[in-house]
Amino acid sequence: MTLQPEDFWSFTEWLLRPGAFLESALLQGIALIVMAIVAGLVIGYLIAAARYGPSEGFYSVARIVRDFVREDAPGTSPRRIYALARLAFKEAIRRKVLFVVGLFVVLLMFAGWYLDPKSDDPARLYISFVLTSTNYLLLMLALFISTASLPNDIKNKTIYTIVTKPVRMTEVILGRVFGFVGVGTLMIVPMAIASYFFVTGDLDHVHEIETTAVLSDDTVVGQTTDERGHRHSFTLDSDGLGATDTQRGHQHAVIRDGDTIRVGSAQGMLRARVPVYGEMEFFDRSGRHADKGINVGYEDRKGGFGSAGLSRLVNTGGTQARRIEHGYVEGASLSRAEYTFSDVTEDKYPEGIPIEFTLRAFRSLKGDIITGVQGTLTVQHPTKPIESNPFRFEVKEFQVDDQFIPLEMEGTNITETGTLSLYKDLVDENGQVKIVVRCIDPGQYLGMTQSDLYLKPAENSFAWNLTKGFISIWLQMVLIISFGVMFSTFLNGSVAMLATFICVVLGFSAESIYEARFYQVVGRSMGGGPVESVVRLLRQDAFTTELDVESAPKMIIQGVDSVIMYCLDLIATALPNLPKMMQTAEFVASGFDVLGGLLARHVATTLCYLIMTCIIAYFFLKTREIAA
Repeated sequence: MTLQPEDFWSFTEWLLRPGAFLESALLQGIALIVMAIVAGLVIGYLIAAARYGPSEGFYSVARIVRDFVREDAPGTSPRRIYALARLAFKEAIRRKVLFVVGLFVVLLMFAGWYLDPKSDDPARLYISFVLTSTNYLLLMLALFISTASLPNDIKNKTIYTIVTKPVRMTEVILGRVFGFVGVGTLMIVPMAIASYFFVTGDLDHVHEIETTAVLSDDTVVGQTTDERGHRHSFTLDSDGLGATDTQRGHQHAVIRDGDTIRVGSAQGMLRARVPVYGEMEFFDRSGRHADKGINVGYEDRKGGFGSAGLSRLVNTGGTQARRIEHGYVEGASLSRAEYTFSDVTEDKYPEGIPIEFTLRAFRSLKGDIITGVQGTLTVQHPTKPIESNPFRFEVKEFQVDDQFIPLEMEGTNITETGTLSLYKDLVDENGQVKIVVRCIDPGQYLGMTQSDLYLKPAENSFAWNLTKGFISIWLQMVLIISFGVMFSTFLNGSVAMLATFICVVLGFSAESIYEARFYQVVGRSMGGGPVESVVRLLRQDAFTTELDVESAPKMIIQGVDSVIMYCLDLIATALPNLPKMMQTAEFVASGFDVLGGLLARHVATTLCYLIMTCIIAYFFLKTREIAA
């Protein structure tokens, strides 16, 4: 899992962006709420003006603003919201929406038919399945129940049984939202519980002992039977305790029980690592500092424009790409990558430093087809010429490898070789230490990013980590319900559903929109905007070549495209970034603890959009005939 620059920000950095306030989430949230108020007023005025005339429409909107400020907002009653939410909840239940839970259970029952436990990473496969299926089922449910309810009530005139009572429009809107959220919550809880037991139950397995051999020191070595496409080697000490090797991300405890050797359940398959990341620097083949690693031909991709926030809309500097891609170091040269870690203390790592890494290999020649690409890890003092002897490893692509740095190791202190103490010789007084990665095979390359090598001081509970993944799904559901209720206040059910669906699609397509506009700004020919793309299709031109038309039509086409792409960029910026919220599933499936700051961002984002959509919905609903 490759983290991007914004993933390393704390919640405060994301919210305020010191030194780059135009990129801050706070400014974007304020702009969204202001835009919601303006949009509500303008569209409300247009609706009122069409019904009552321009002047009366103005006074109608003014009265709505007065009512909101004086009465509706301060007079909103939690008791009435609860009563209306309960009605919306019961209405949704009567529409038999709970069948979604049954459908999910059926999916789990037959999942064994199409989920392969013999895959290289079965934990990722199973976790991704339960989170993705839950996500799409609940989002479709939220889309359905939130957009159909209010238009049906207005059409059937059952809404009059509510608005004729002493309730406020703020309470009607919030009651609908909270009622539908309650329905979704009622379904996501059993789905989360079923998912946990499905994943833990299906991934658990044991092996039998197949072969054993007793060594001279009474140590027993052997091999297990093949289960689910893999087998383990194991070592058992003279006390009858041991463990297998690691295969497919897990191992088993092995114990002697009398004359029988037993293999325990799988351990380490379902994890929630709490990684500690360091600062990363690359050095080229001559040993000079480099801004990035070697590009092997596929890593120079653009992306990550979304983190620029509003700066992307008000200046071209905000459109620059900021996506992290793998940089490579060349084998058998001075090329290397250095990771500097801080706050490395003996209290946190009393027995040594556990390191985990996931590196890529790029082969410029076939080399040894049996042995993988070889690399080394070296522990260095941050400022002094003191370093350990290299720890060699063989690259395991797309798998997590580990290395343990002991408290004492052989190394070089300036010019003297001998035993080095980790905390006395290699970690400086500020708690910093360097880990240097090199490739030692000539003609081969190792690729890495800042998040590919980390210290692992602790692990959290997998159950809690999976719960955080479902909390993120719940937040996405709240977003969809908010937009659905907003559109249902002035559109009929099918159109409101379509409008909400378009918002979801645009939210998922935001990065593609940002990227297309980036190419426009820098003048790079990558197919152009919508109009230019149509022209290229009709002319059958390649998308990487310059548009071959006269200068005047070309200026018109590109000018129109610039306006269209800016508007699309503006719309995409105003919509929630759903792919970023779905990223929590990748954390859980990859065995990493969902960052607390990341989940806090999702909560803050959901709250902002909830406020925005409720404000717009209030103005829309107040300007309808039922508000009279």
